[in-house]
Amino acid sequence: MHGYGVMQEVQELSQGEMIIGPASLYTIIKKLQNADLIQLMDSDEERRKTYSLTLKGKEILKKDIKRRITMVEHGKEALKYLEEESDHGEV
Repeated sequence: MHGYGVMQEVQELSQGEMIIGPASLYTIIKKLQNADLIQLMDSDEERRKTYSLTLKGKEILKKDIKRRITMVEHGKEALKYLEEESDHGEV
C-alpha cells in the first residue's frame, strides 16, 4: 500500500477517530524501513511509493495481534464484571 492509502485506511478503520498526517506517517514509514519491518516495492509510478511487510514485520505483527486479542478478552471480562456490579446497584 502507498502512504496516502495507509492514511485513508487508518482513518476509515478507526471511523475517523484516528487521523495521521503526512509528516507523521512518513516518519513512521522511515522508522519501519530502518527496522526492516517494511520494504519499498518496485513500482512503475515514481510518485507513489508502495510498501509491503517483510517476513520480520509479519512475525512481529502476528505477535502483536495475538497480544491485543488477549487484552480484549481480559477487557471483556472486566466489562462484564463492571456491568454486573452496576446491575446490582453497586458502584
